Amino acid sequence: MQKLVLIIFSLFSFQTVFSQNCELTGSVTSSLGDPLVGAVVRAVNTASGVAKEAVVGLDGSYRLGKLPPAAYRVEASLMGFEPIAVELQVAGSHEQHFELEDKTLTLSEVSVERTGRGTDAEARRMEKNAQNVLNVISAKQIQLSPDISVANVIQRVSGLSIERNANGDPQYAIVRGMDKRYNNTLVNGIKIPSPDNENRFIPLDIFPAIFLDRLEVYKSLTADMEADAIGGTVNMEMKDAPLVGHILDLDVQVGYNQMNFDRDFTTYDRSRLNKRSPAELFGADYHAVPGDFPVENMIEKPVAALPDIIANGTYGQRFLDNRLGLMVGASFQNTNRPTDNYVYRPGIFPVEGNPIRLEQLDSRYASAQQQRLGAHGRLTYDVNAKNKFSLYAGQYMLNEFRVRETVLRENFAAATNAPVYPSTRFTNSFQTISTVDLNGDHQFGDRLMFDWNAVYSHALNDRPDDGTYHRSATLSVEDGSISNERIYFQNSPHTRIWERNSDQTASAYLNLSFNPDWVNEHTRIKVGGVSHFRWRDNYYNYYSYVRVIPSVIGVRGEGWNDFGDIPYEDMATPFGSGGGSNLIYDASERILAAYINTSWRFGQSQVEVGVRAEHTDQRFDIDPRAFPSNPGAEFEPSASQAYLNLFPAFSFKQLLNAHTNLRATYFRGISRPGFYEIVPTIRPSGGSESYFSERGNPDLNPSLADNFDIRYEYFPTVLDQILVGVFFKRIQDPIEYGFPQIDPNLPENERESAGRASRIMPQNFGTARNFGIELDITKYFNQFGIRANYTYTHSRLVTNKLVANTNDQIAQGAPSFSIVDQSRALQGQSPHIANLSLLYKNQPAKLDAQLVINYTGERIALVSPFFEADQRMRAMTIMDLSVEKGVGNHLVFFVKANNLLNTPYALFVDKPVYQAELGHPHQRDPAQHTNIQRDTYGQLYRLGVRYRL
Repeated sequence: MQKLVLIIFSLFSFQTVFSQNCELTGSVTSSLGDPLVGAVVRAVNTASGVAKEAVVGLDGSYRLGKLPPAAYRVEASLMGFEPIAVELQVAGSHEQHFELEDKTLTLSEVSVERTGRGTDAEARRMEKNAQNVLNVISAKQIQLSPDISVANVIQRVSGLSIERNANGDPQYAIVRGMDKRYNNTLVNGIKIPSPDNENRFIPLDIFPAIFLDRLEVYKSLTADMEADAIGGTVNMEMKDAPLVGHILDLDVQVGYNQMNFDRDFTTYDRSRLNKRSPAELFGADYHAVPGDFPVENMIEKPVAALPDIIANGTYGQRFLDNRLGLMVGASFQNTNRPTDNYVYRPGIFPVEGNPIRLEQLDSRYASAQQQRLGAHGRLTYDVNAKNKFSLYAGQYMLNEFRVRETVLRENFAAATNAPVYPSTRFTNSFQTISTVDLNGDHQFGDRLMFDWNAVYSHALNDRPDDGTYHRSATLSVEDGSISNERIYFQNSPHTRIWERNSDQTASAYLNLSFNPDWVNEHTRIKVGGVSHFRWRDNYYNYYSYVRVIPSVIGVRGEGWNDFGDIPYEDMATPFGSGGGSNLIYDASERILAAYINTSWRFGQSQVEVGVRAEHTDQRFDIDPRAFPSNPGAEFEPSASQAYLNLFPAFSFKQLLNAHTNLRATYFRGISRPGFYEIVPTIRPSGGSESYFSERGNPDLNPSLADNFDIRYEYFPTVLDQILVGVFFKRIQDPIEYGFPQIDPNLPENERESAGRASRIMPQNFGTARNFGIELDITKYFNQFGIRANYTYTHSRLVTNKLVANTNDQIAQGAPSFSIVDQSRALQGQSPHIANLSLLYKNQPAKLDAQLVINYTGERIALVSPFFEADQRMRAMTIMDLSVEKGVGNHLVFFVKANNLLNTPYALFVDKPVYQAELGHPHQRDPAQHTNIQRDTYGQLYRLGVRYRL
């Protein structure tokens, strides 16, 4: 009996304890379904008055545990939304969902469509509802990331990798393994020119990430989109005015590069820098003398690097009953970037296996001060719900001042001392993009809509007084020290170079959309056209000094110390010249386009069909001043080419259910050559970042491609997603940089000289095929989130290559070469690209953290004329971290770190080193691979504070 009483008492006690631990769970969303992260759910016991609160997590959920069974008044609230309260009787587990109405919805009919702007939920809605294959990164995601420029942000998108500049900064997007030339860049949907003197694509590192409302990547096109995007289109949608009231965002950051702790940072005095050459200042017939060239900007000064400074500000407000919106922003970044690298000049040796002969090693140490300045403004006016106007103006600047010390070595057999040839180069670069865009959107009745844009843009790339001087010296093989440094001129002129290109574009866009209600209310016909006129003025002037006899001034440190001490007596080119180049030219491009695009819906099926026509007219005129530097040149000083192309597009989307889509698309695209590529310019080696000299190709054809996509999309919530897709591209006349292709009709003993030419050029390479698979997953929990994507890409292209014949002629010093076909991947394509982002958000502690890992697999960096000797980039894994801590209602302190693994950029050739017994520096496995290049950039740390009103 006692045992029975004990059992009953235990069960009763357990039931009592259990009943006193009730649980209230649910979610809080907006009326559009967006999770209201940070909303507060407060439950008040109506009998005791005891209250308990929970904060809504990343997935929109909340949990209130250990509640005694009772009646409660439960309220959900968030600033900017109407609170909701309900009366509940809680016993056991209870689920309660809240849907809050945005206060702005009642203020103006024109604000409804813009609710949720800049959120992850909006990004997912755009991807779900788009007719294209689309990926979107929201402003919220950008703010939490460690990224400071758009180029940093772009690498977080599935299927995208980046190409870095000489300082290690991400600069260009590579979409689905397609080189940067195959991609298009827009600002607010509008094409702008590039300041890059060699490429038509936009350097994305010039745009501050803080300006973005969202970043859109279109991987397929419809007929109403410009066709020059075989890889994809990157659209930077800039921030607009707030829905109501005003906002103010300010942040200040300081940072430092790890390498600057370990070495000096080299700078120079720019106070007397001449932005114009003597010929521009005093006339083309002016005889320049050494005194016309300042020396202050050619004297290196080792210093301790100052901290990086970054400051951003954004202000937005609405007026006139919220119909007039204003958004302005400014950004300033001053960073000091060190770089250490080595570069070999490789060849092949004509013996069995054609091993790599390392002919020359450049060891480089660079210090670059970069200044990014950006300012933009957006003015919008909603006349009424059917008529809207907007004006956008932006200017983005990137200035760079770089000193690069190079030590050239050719002798690898020396056991103690080896002759080397140091040089110092001072580079000044001023890049600017300016754009003004006037837009109107109009609706006539219920069926007709009309929009237009009038755009003017200007891109400037100014590189004044790029100076270089050379020395000879002795290298101690044992400790790496350099001594006995003397002035050196043999095949190494001391130069001062001015180069400038100015690109201007005037564009007009017209689009007319009509709903004829033929099948149902979803039928839409859209027609329109675009006119682009772009023109370039390219200037180049080269001066070199008369040789100074080294014995006259002796050894550095005794007879002279720096460039200012060298007693130049005259100029070898006193009037300036092309310096073996002909980069003085004018060029223009006119593109006229028209399209028709139709949209249809049949039940749960959506179809878009359209066709676009684009006519291209490109012209160039080389200035007569360039020809004295190019005697016997085999090209015309003026030329033009025109062509008309049709670009059909088709897309199909099946709505399998409320959360699932299946889409298929086809479009035809084009990649046009840039001005620099078709004008037969000759750039000497070292004039750009290329190790080799370069030449334009007036016979270059545009690349055309047929593109197919299939993607399965699952959106279980407004934030979560699973995307699985496959794509295929057939590219006709792909353009790649490489050594001239070998003419099979050449005699065998002449083929090596043709293949070993040190000049690379853009060329068409037959037909390529590109196939890939993409996987993109986003999943949020209450305090944690994960975003992961992976892309596999496989491409094939067949080109001819040289193989050295191993026969008796080698002993006689006259080897012959055979031509064979080699199948390889496209230049710049990595078979494996992956991204992983891990997020943590603790609302009560106001703590946010994000760890980002980016992996880019091997890819071909430079195409060689020799069989299996292409230079390949080693796989790279980049890790970045961001942590934020809120204090009060307006302040956030944060720390961000980039390149935590100090991942280098490295090139190699999959062949052994010839004469590996010489012990060439930096060769770890010379019997299997040849290391060609390795750039090290260092870790970057930043501390900052953000204020938001």
